[in-house]
Amino acid sequence: MFQSNERYEGLDFRDETLRDVQLTKTTFENCRFTYIDATELETEQCRFINCDFTDSKWNASRHSGSSFLNCTFTGANLFLSEFDQCKMTGSSFEGCAFDGTIVRGGDWSFVNMRHAPLRKMDWSGVRLIEADLYGADLKESCWTNAVLSRAVLQHADCTGADFASAEMDGVDFSDVILKQATIDVMQAVQIARSLGANVV
Repeated sequence: MFQSNERYEGLDFRDETLRDVQLTKTTFENCRFTYIDATELETEQCRFINCDFTDSKWNASRHSGSSFLNCTFTGANLFLSEFDQCKMTGSSFEGCAFDGTIVRGGDWSFVNMRHAPLRKMDWSGVRLIEADLYGADLKESCWTNAVLSRAVLQHADCTGADFASAEMDGVDFSDVILKQATIDVMQAVQIARSLGANVV
């Protein structure tokens, strides 16, 4: 159905099967992929721009150096999927299943992951500038060296999470559950200030 190094724009692929498909340097823009079965799909340096993946299945899919820009993944199943150095900026993941999902580096800035179940996930070294994590389950997750500048964490449950060395400037820590979370001195100062304390 698809060819590597090709460009597809404004097409409707809903309900299609992409099982075991391998794509390299393929571009999709303004395409509809709702209800697709992308189980074990592999992409390398592909670009998906303004595409709709609502209620799609991505079980055990692998993505290396690919971009998903301003895409909609509402209700998608990302079970055991892997995103290695991918660019996901501006995409929405509301209602997604992240069980076993692996993220290695990359840029997830401006993503919408409100109320996302991200428990025990490792986000080390990932850029998440202004990411919306409102009400997300971040229990026991790892954010070492991640960039969370101006991220939204209100009502997120960060119990047991590790934020050591993460950049968190501009984050409002009010209404954030930080029980047993690991933070560094700079973050402690930021938390105190966001709670109204005068740090001297």
